[in-house]
Amino acid sequence: MSSPSRGPLLPRLIALVIGLVYLTLGLLGFFVAEPTHMGHDPGNAVWIFSTSALLNIVHTAVGALGIAAATKTAGAQFYGWALFVGFTGFTIYGVFAAAAGSPGDHVNIDWANNWLHGGTAVLGLVLGFLQPKKQPADAREARTGHAE
Repeated sequence: MSSPSRGPLLPRLIALVIGLVYLTLGLLGFFVAEPTHMGHDPGNAVWIFSTSALLNIVHTAVGALGIAAATKTAGAQFYGWALFVGFTGFTIYGVFAAAAGSPGDHVNIDWANNWLHGGTAVLGLVLGFLQPKKQPADAREARTGHAE
């Protein structure tokens, strides 16, 4: 279930799934919604998630980083902590922006985005705390061919 050079599968799989979701959402935002739009516009959306050029860039970057982080367990764990910190802040900003419904919201965040970003922050926290299992000496010896 784990590759000797890459580590356990679960953290890498979680990072990959998060990355694919955000990459898809970001790219769809460029092609489905009005890609150059900046500012508050509830009608500019992909499915239930409002979008803007800035939000599309952020989602695409988060997605690409998630796919890259999924190659190693340490990368996936660091990605988790980065998601937790970044999306906690993004969720706090989004709650105030969505509650105020202000036209000054250049990111165009709504409540669906807040739930997505808050859920991502929680997943990031879980991903950050996932620790690789300690391998017994016998397993290391069998893999490397010598005792350590």
